[in-house]
Amino acid sequence: MTSARRWRSLVRGALIILVAGALLLYVPLPLLPASVLGYRQALVVFGVVVALGKLLYDTFFYDHYWP
Repeated sequence: MTSARRWRSLVRGALIILVAGALLLYVPLPLLPASVLGYRQALVVFGVVVALGKLLYDTFFYDHYWP
């Protein structure tokens, strides 16, 4: 995979993760009580940070030496 292709893939993946996180944060969930919304925000932000970290790790430390 070329360097430019890896960067495009990284940017595309980051945008997808950020849009999905924004949707999960801002879409109203009427069945949840107000006390749960703080936990939902924390879980969404944690998930976005973990997903971005995995994306960066997979991009920069991919296996260079395929047999």
